[in-house]
Amino acid sequence: MHRDSSTDAEAIRRRVLLALAANRTPGFHFPGHLLGCAWPRIGGDDLEQTMLDNPLSRNVDGSTSLAAFCVLLDTALATASRLKIERGARQATVHLHAQFTGAPLRGDLNAHARMGGYTSGAAARQSLTSGTVFAGGTPVCHASGTFVVLPPPPGVDLAPLPWQREDSGAPVTPLTPRELDPEERAVLKACDAAHRRAGGHGFLEHFWGILPVPTDHGARCTVRLGPQHANRVRHVQGGLLLGLAAITARAAAPRHPQLSGVAAWYISPGAGRALKIASKRLHEGRSFAAVRTEIRNADGSRVLEVVSHHAA
Repeated sequence: MHRDSSTDAEAIRRRVLLALAANRTPGFHFPGHLLGCAWPRIGGDDLEQTMLDNPLSRNVDGSTSLAAFCVLLDTALATASRLKIERGARQATVHLHAQFTGAPLRGDLNAHARMGGYTSGAAARQSLTSGTVFAGGTPVCHASGTFVVLPPPPGVDLAPLPWQREDSGAPVTPLTPRELDPEERAVLKACDAAHRRAGGHGFLEHFWGILPVPTDHGARCTVRLGPQHANRVRHVQGGLLLGLAAITARAAAPRHPQLSGVAAWYISPGAGRALKIASKRLHEGRSFAAVRTEIRNADGSRVLEVVSHHAA
């Protein structure tokens, strides 16, 4: 049944206010609350994580936003690592690799992720995780990731994640606009602005500022940062960083619109006023294109290096 845009806008605004309410309890990040990430099964070495299809996470053609997909992917792989570390510990993504099957990103997403062990022989031990993401019951991506445990920043409460808390099933009521603090009002303002700019792009692309423009050899994008991008320690959430890079890289290869594979190396946190994203085509043939993408903070510090493969 067709839903008009005003109905979707009202539902999305309520979802933002619900996510802001949930985010007041330390332990998870706003992007995950916003997308409705949930863990229907947590095992000793593996887990399932879900993200239900909804208007908030869709592109204009009805497919799932790559940004939303990448938040789910990173969070699921990281959660598999968290099965073996202290509750609430801070963890950082080191590397992610994703190979897409070509099946469309449509419908409810379900990620199956597994802890595979640890690296050895280096100063920093990395956990090794892997997983498969299904869309509407069909495998759409096989992925792997590595993660390290880091000390928490001073004054940051790293409480247990939702699935680690006894009250994880407690209902959350959306905040009202009058209850919002200044940071939360900034998020709601970004939500309302995204609705006003709707047209040609999905809600998340406006809300998170992922609107790349073409260049002679690829694409670029400047993302002005706000609380809506943040993880638990106020850096840009790692999966969202990958989504920003993937969407910009796809814009850099318009003749090859299908993202086939992506490998990302995390160098430093995304933080500050803005991110600068630059994608450059390394190769463009009849069937495939290769793109290199770099994300830097506004001060020039390198955040993420990505190489992606695209199919026609």
